Amino acid sequence: MMVMNSFNRRALLGAGAAGLAALATGAKAAASDLTLPARRLEDLVGPLLILGFLGDEPGAGTAPALTEALGAGQVGGALLLRHNARTKAGAEGLAAEMGAANPNAFLAIDQEGGFVQRLTEAMGYYKIPTAVDLAEAGPAAAAQSFARAASELRAAGFNLNLAPIADLHQEGNAVIGRWRRAFGDDPAVVAQYCGLFIDAMEAEGIACSVKHFPGHGRSQGDSHDGFVDLTQTWSFEEVEPFARLIETDHAHLIMGGHLINERLDPSGAPVTLSKPVLTGLLRQAMGYRGAVITDDLDMGAIRDHHTREDAFIQALQAGNDLILISNSANADPDLPRRCVDWAGAAIERGDLTLSRLIEANARVTALKAHIGL
Repeated sequence: MMVMNSFNRRALLGAGAAGLAALATGAKAAASDLTLPARRLEDLVGPLLILGFLGDEPGAGTAPALTEALGAGQVGGALLLRHNARTKAGAEGLAAEMGAANPNAFLAIDQEGGFVQRLTEAMGYYKIPTAVDLAEAGPAAAAQSFARAASELRAAGFNLNLAPIADLHQEGNAVIGRWRRAFGDDPAVVAQYCGLFIDAMEAEGIACSVKHFPGHGRSQGDSHDGFVDLTQTWSFEEVEPFARLIETDHAHLIMGGHLINERLDPSGAPVTLSKPVLTGLLRQAMGYRGAVITDDLDMGAIRDHHTREDAFIQALQAGNDLILISNSANADPDLPRRCVDWAGAAIERGDLTLSRLIEANARVTALKAHIGL
């Protein structure tokens, strides 16, 4: 793919980290041609929030508070994690209740397959093979598996799948390779199977979040536990699957990882909070125009080093459009209101702009329109 070879030389070997930072600082927004009417701050912040909760059935834990916030438009989506999806009736009941409260909301879950599948075989769902097994079975068999999984996921009430994995496989990797989550070590093959996955999901009206930009497969740590430093292990090859998916118009939502790469951002900021990576590299150098979503800001890599307020504001500054917070550790029922207050204070300080929020809303609106939501 000649575009990739050219991009490699121009964007990384030529521009380097300083060039990416300059792109991020001086660039016009990739979605600047999308505009929204002026709205209250609450109406600009709410749609950008996808929050988790406590409880595994309607009426349990903090599920009622989140359902109410969804209905009031204070939150743009709900996230179900393993502790929420314990039974088929409970998970589908929660999705149905929250979807009824706000039919325009994202209902998100991790349904990759293999070892990362929240709606499990034990609960009565199709057991999706691991990515490694699917790649070995071939494109036709994989497409059938993806279609079956997508049909079940939509029937269960979900419209946002925090998958597929566009990372490269490497034996011994603690978070990707160990669990056979990547489709291979060839970027073209990985992009091919991610494309098949996305096609199947989008055919059912489910958005997909391609992760973990700019590549987590050759890391030597797990970002669930803390920051993972890729500076010495990452190579440009790891970004190629993402670039191929952008080129083929498969990437409409991309998730950055809680990953440090000082070759791309010398400040040492994790990708989730890095404007040189998310705006300079992904948007300006690679030409990506879709939405960007954070990985969970309550994961240890972020939580142990940043307050929720700092992480929330820095994620928006970096170029994220959807903010994912599981809100399970230290559950805060007032988190939607706090996010509005944090945004308002940041705007008053000059650390955040209304145009950044409007831009994020435009991208989210475009993503919803793409899947018919």
